[in-house]
Amino acid sequence: MTKEGKPYTLIASLPKNSTSLAAQAVEGGADALMLNIEGDEGSSPNHFGSYDLHDAYINDVISTVSVPCGLFIGGARLLTEEYWERIMSSEFSFVEMYAHQMPTFVLSDRRVKKVSAIATGYILEQVRQLSSMEGIEAIDVATVPHQYRGAPFSVLDYATLGVIANLSVKPILLRTQKRLTAADVANVVGVGVKGLVVDPCILSGTDEAYKDEIAGLGPRRFASEGQ
Repeated sequence: MTKEGKPYTLIASLPKNSTSLAAQAVEGGADALMLNIEGDEGSSPNHFGSYDLHDAYINDVISTVSVPCGLFIGGARLLTEEYWERIMSSEFSFVEMYAHQMPTFVLSDRRVKKVSAIATGYILEQVRQLSSMEGIEAIDVATVPHQYRGAPFSVLDYATLGVIANLSVKPILLRTQKRLTAADVANVVGVGVKGLVVDPCILSGTDEAYKDEIAGLGPRRFASEGQ
């Protein structure tokens, strides 16, 4: 999940499953894209529907862009094996789910890479065990409660991230559910974070600004600022 030659990988979690936004994200420097389905309450400014409603848009994005495309599967609907097979008809590079929502048949499916997101309330022993599981490629730290999303990144966030990075066997990604400064990004990379997953909750919400907002979190910006 890390981009060779870069200090960290930039993954854009799209606010909408849109070819226009996907193209803007790539132009802004995103190394990979995350499409979304089954968003539950509070998971996104836009509550995403089912794969069956979005498959045409999703496949358009995959066929249009040159970077890897993943899929985040939210918890709005139970993921059955039948539903999983429909999802797997698209050519995703990886899928991501919260560990407490990921069925074991997804973990054991060798057709696609898996990223496990962790939420607030997971204990450290669980995170350590998750990171050692065969089939998990990376851990996405997405632990900010809904009411605190969009707030400034704090010292406690930084400390918690350092603990998780130290105990995880697999690469750590940080979902940007809080606003990060250039210094914050330098700090989180310094403790071992290998990638940022740009969450829509920290963005302005306007399609016109999307490219610049993605670029503002990329390695090129921080290199130019001497970070």
